[in-house]
Amino acid sequence: MDSIKDLLIKKAYDNPSLRQNILNKGMICLYCDYAGFIAQNVYGVACCFVYNRTVQVTAKKLLLEHDEGSNYGELLAILYSIEILTKALKEHQPKLAFIFTDCSRIDHILSRDRLPNLYYENARVEILASLHRLNMMFPEIEVKVKYMSKHKKNNPLHRLAHNAARQAAIKKE
Repeated sequence: MDSIKDLLIKKAYDNPSLRQNILNKGMICLYCDYAGFIAQNVYGVACCFVYNRTVQVTAKKLLLEHDEGSNYGELLAILYSIEILTKALKEHQPKLAFIFTDCSRIDHILSRDRLPNLYYENARVEILASLHRLNMMFPEIEVKVKYMSKHKKNNPLHRLAHNAARQAAIKKE
């Protein structure tokens, strides 16, 4: 896995738009992803943390009773990234932090007053509360959750999170 990780990081450095994210001291980027294998009932989330020449990938296995869909899993990946970001902001002082997700409905989900699905609603409320806490703790740092859209295609940083989420899901306890 380390050779694949090294190759993906090299590809990220070779991409001018990603290289500027890696080298930037004023911005933290977090690429998050979810992986779920319904047949095996295994799930995982991961985050690729990028800041000031640092690329770190972390992941964790999710213990879910049943699958609530990929958008729900992506919301859990965002929550995991917010945990990583909260720890990082205590150490670093960027001007901006972006949490990139491949959930195409993220703007819709976060902007709604209420969601009919209880799992989605609970995750949405937790994300918004966590973002509010971050804003209270670090008012000088703007934190945004963004859909990657075209930014996802052939994005080695997102691929690192994708691979790590899959590995976390299938990892034996």
